[in-house]
Amino acid sequence: MFSEGNVGAGVCGIVLAAVLAFVGYSKNKKAKQAAEDEARKRAEEEARKADFAAKHGVLSLAVAGVTFDNRQRILASLYKDSDGIGINGTLEGYEYEGAPACRVYAENEIIGDIRKSDLPTILPVLDKVEDVTLTIDNFADDGSKIYNAVARVVYAK
Repeated sequence: MFSEGNVGAGVCGIVLAAVLAFVGYSKNKKAKQAAEDEARKRAEEEARKADFAAKHGVLSLAVAGVTFDNRQRILASLYKDSDGIGINGTLEGYEYEGAPACRVYAENEIIGDIRKSDLPTILPVLDKVEDVTLTIDNFADDGSKIYNAVARVVYAK
């Protein structure tokens, strides 16, 4: 069958083909497993997000009254210390001139109030608030920096 001297080459060729087939099969199996693992992780993450959305509401509310000088100093300090990361905050309902209102606190300092137009949204869920994260930003106005804040409010449904 094999001519003399070519038997070794033939056997080497067969062994090499078998090794390459095995390596290809192994890589394909690993790639398939990695794709399945990634799909499973994505499905688990989507399930967590759906569960969170079913149990929680999220509001993004601008904070009003931040331009008072003392509040601008507080916001400037918080902005400098935050490094762009959200700051823990709290909300407190109170009454102003006989009407309901809602204060916004950061590090036990009043930084402003929830806008009057947003009160119908926040007041019904105020006792269900689980987390308040404040994002502070600034912009230039006539050469000076003006700081503002947005409250991201997570509440239980």
